[in-house]
Amino acid sequence: MKGLRDILNERERSVLELIVENYIVFAEPVGSTTIANLMKKKVSSATIRSVMGELEELGFLFKPHAVAGRVPTPKAFRYYVNSLPIPGLPGKKELKALETMLRIRYAYTEEVMADASRALAAIASFPSIVVEPRVDTMLFKEVEFVRMSRYTILIVFVTTSGMVHKRFVESNEDIDQATLDDMKHYMNERFSGLCFHVIKESIIQDMDRDRRAFQDLYRKIQDTLDILVGDEEKREVYIEGASKMIGIPEFSDVEKLKELFKALENKERLIQLLDQYQGNDGINVILGSESDMKGMEGMSIIASAYRIDRDSYGVLGIIGPMRMNYSRLIPIVGYTARTVTDLFKTM
Repeated sequence: MKGLRDILNERERSVLELIVENYIVFAEPVGSTTIANLMKKKVSSATIRSVMGELEELGFLFKPHAVAGRVPTPKAFRYYVNSLPIPGLPGKKELKALETMLRIRYAYTEEVMADASRALAAIASFPSIVVEPRVDTMLFKEVEFVRMSRYTILIVFVTTSGMVHKRFVESNEDIDQATLDDMKHYMNERFSGLCFHVIKESIIQDMDRDRRAFQDLYRKIQDTLDILVGDEEKREVYIEGASKMIGIPEFSDVEKLKELFKALENKERLIQLLDQYQGNDGINVILGSESDMKGMEGMSIIASAYRIDRDSYGVLGIIGPMRMNYSRLIPIVGYTARTVTDLFKTM
């Protein structure tokens, strides 16, 4: 089966790329005269109209009104994105802003992700999103148990990357702090450096052979791990710059803008969508209906994975109209992901 690029000849490719690039800038239907001028009239307007008609038949363009101009379809944007050269570095201004992050001494991984989200939104002028890695891919460093009351315990898990996860649990037994300290020292020595899903399996084995005093506590730890590993809603998602969509032509309709804001609030669905790209190298561009999310029609996500630990990846990116300036924004997203990865290496 032919790829999209093989379907078009050289002239069709040139005309389509110029239409997409003009539409990205002006958000208006593009006519044959405009393309002829951009091609310095090397090709007549009549010939370009004929080419545009062929592109329309192939599903790359559509005519929104009874005017001569055409608008690129999602298929055209997919073709255009796939045809872009391998991204280089962002512009000097963007590089300077991102490299400022590298000079900051961060104490917590959450600070890195929050700053990355703010910087990305400011530089790209579109909403940004940063999703923390899945807990089950992180490595255990230590645990702390705090007796809050007779039957309430605070369990604090710390990963090797410095991420902290807290949960309150109710115990069926009155467990004194000394017993909790014994369990803390035991777990820190036994499980340090292991993945959380490995710890879950090991705890089940330990329950079968260890003394009765630990049985109830083991069950509570296992329940807590089940929640941490399995509850996607609890993962942190950093979104900045949603208001930047106000004033964009595609969202002059208030109802469309409301649908977009609802989509951004649906963090669980965003996590599910972006998790598909956590292990992928390079840049991923998700166009419109490819996201299968209500409110994201006519939108795109430019995303890239970042590494927080040995086998632990998160995803960051920007969300904007399908006519985003991909040649400018793709390098920004890619460099931000590399910057965040480098920051975690130094922590």
